[in-house]
This record gives sequence, structure tokens and C-alpha cells, in this order.
Amino acid sequence: MHAEITVLTNGVAVISEHLPGRQSVALSLSLGNGSRDQLEEENGFAHLLEHMVFKGSLLRDADALNAAMEALGGTINAFTDREMTVFHGTMLAEDAGAGFALLEEMLMRPRFAHADLRLEKQVVAQEAAMAAEDIEDWVQERVLRELWGDHPLAWSVLGSARCIRQASRRRLVAYHERVLRESRLAVVGVGMVDHDTLCRWAEGAFGDISPQPRGVDQPPTFRTGRRLVHRPQAQQAHLVWAAQACSVADPAYYAYAVANLILGGGTASHLFRELRERRGLAYQVFSHLEALRDAGEWMIYVATPARSRDETAVAMTDVLHRLMESGPEAEELAGAKRSLRVQILLGQEDVETRMARLGRQWLYLGRCIAVEESLQRLAAVDAAAVTAALSKAWGQRFELSCLPG
Repeated sequence: MHAEITVLTNGVAVISEHLPGRQSVALSLSLGNGSRDQLEEENGFAHLLEHMVFKGSLLRDADALNAAMEALGGTINAFTDREMTVFHGTMLAEDAGAGFALLEEMLMRPRFAHADLRLEKQVVAQEAAMAAEDIEDWVQERVLRELWGDHPLAWSVLGSARCIRQASRRRLVAYHERVLRESRLAVVGVGMVDHDTLCRWAEGAFGDISPQPRGVDQPPTFRTGRRLVHRPQAQQAHLVWAAQACSVADPAYYAYAVANLILGGGTASHLFRELRERRGLAYQVFSHLEALRDAGEWMIYVATPARSRDETAVAMTDVLHRLMESGPEAEELAGAKRSLRVQILLGQEDVETRMARLGRQWLYLGRCIAVEESLQRLAAVDAAAVTAALSKAWGQRFELSCLPG
């Protein structure tokens, strides 16, 4: 099944996959704008804007908006990350027109009432406070600040408390207008959807806007080193190691994905087997790969008793050196590739996953990749490519240790 793509004269992309036999449709409005695209004085506006669109539009207040969402019976939601903001919903095919109109109304005509803004700033502050209390989240965000320095990639998606407190209706309206003016927009529908109908809806909703995508920003510079920090809330030692990884468009992306799974991406991984199963040093241990538009991060996270910190660090080093020098065994390479293949194919069973994949591909790559192409690229990954990815990334790293006290 291949996606149909139409690019309107103003650059807005309309992407659909018609899936016969489905009763549902997943729709999204995906903007190529996230927390890294804010100005310094706007740090947190992307996340705050996502909240505010649910507080009512120029056509109806929050209660009426919530009632309209409930009437659809499916889900209407949104998320913001460092490089994207996505408004999405899943509903019955018979309600797709109403669902699309609701998403368009929220994105294009938010109310931005003063009273709502005052309240929502408090809600966002509470969300940030909750995140700060979670040690695992806190140490990983601290690592991002260390890795990327002053670059906006280092900023928390939740934003700066100071900037959120100072946000006014006038400044948020100006930010919203700039986002619509500068961001690439993809309209995506998957399920029982007709492409020509989706194009008509998109033309009617967005045909009059003229996005002028901003120029490419300065690529970030990855920083290495070591840091030791203390947190009173910590009950264990939290070790986070990070390496520079690939971008989404890097030809080696699938090699990195396979390498991550072998290193620490599952219960069959080297880190899990060595630190948890063989030595009992950690209950929680994993590695995570984050590919971005011009860079990437590869993190290892381990929580271990403070008395075991040094032993754990030695074990982590041994695992990395062993993999970088010897590469994966044939059996584990085959197992990791099969696991990723299954993940790709299972994702095809879910309309929301397919929708998210298409929007992400368009915004990052400017095209949509057929699942067959993804599977071919994955199948082509060999042991040499995995070893090269590990060596290139983990030849240098940043290490953070967070201890109690």
C-alpha cells in the first residue's frame, strides 16, 4: 500500500493511505515546528500553544470544544516535541469531515482568552514541576543541556518557567502567527479516507495561507565530558551516558537502529544481560536512539545502588568496548533485525502509527517511504555496518552521574 501525495500550490502537503475494510480514519495536521524553533525569549511557547488550542476557538469556548470532541467518540489530541507539533485525531469514517474541521479550527483559530492563558500557565508550571520530580526524566534533560549547550535542542520541551510566566496574549498570538507563516505543514489521513476529498478539505482550510519555511538553522555542536551532580530526591545512582548519533536522513540510520537494539534496546541486549541478568547491578537499564533533522543522540540510562556506581560504570565500559571491537554475533544481528522488522510490520496494522509515520517522513525527508523500502534497507544492514555505527558514535561520549544527597 503506497501513500498518495498532493502538494498544494502554497506547499502544503496532503498525504493519504486508503485502507479498505476499515471503519476508522486517523487524521493529523503536522507542523515542522517544535521547541528548537523558538527564540530564546519564547522558550516554552510551543508547548504552551499546544495547551491553548484546547481552551476554545473563535467559534466556540472550551466547553463547546470539548463537547464536540466527545461527540466524535474517538480521540482528539496533540503533542509537541523538539522538532514537530502535531494535532491529530481518530474517528469513524462517517465523522471524518467533522473531525478535520475541528482540528483545523483548533490550529487556525484559537481563542487565546486572557483568563484561559492565566490558568493554563499554572497548568504548564505544574507539568514542569512534576517532570522535575521524576529523577529519570530530570537526569536525561540535564544531559541534553550538557550535550548541546546554548543550542535550542538543549531546551526542555516544557519550557522555561520564567518565559512561561512572562507569556502574554499578544506575544503568544504573534508566536502562533509566525509558526503558521514559517512552518511546513502536512495534512495526513489514513484509513477509510478518500484522497480527493482530503485535498478539498485541505484546500478549503489552508489554501489561503502562504507558508515561507525559514532557512536552515545552525547545526548543533555535540559536547563530550563528565559531570557529577547530586539530587536530594535520588535514592540510587543514575548513570546517563550519551553519544552523538545520526540524523533521520542518514543512510546509516537502520544500522544505528539495529546497533541500539543490540546494545541496550531490549531484554536480549548486551547491557540488560550483563548489568541486570548476570551481575544484578540494575533493575532498570536501557539505551535509546533519537534521530533528529541534522543530528542525533544515543543515550544509555542505568539506575543502580550508589555503592555499585563504579562497578556499574566498569561493566558499561566493558560492554561498549566488546561490541565496538568484535561487533555483533550473527545470531543476535539476525534477532535484532527480525525484531525491528516485526515492529515495522505491526505498526502497519495501526492507523495512528501509519499516520504518524507518514507525517514524520514528509517533514524530515520531503517524501514518504513505502514500507517495502524500509524493510529492504533494514535487511541490508550487516555486522560491519553495526560495528561502524557503534565505533563512530561511542568513540567519544558524555557521562553524567547523579548521586543521592
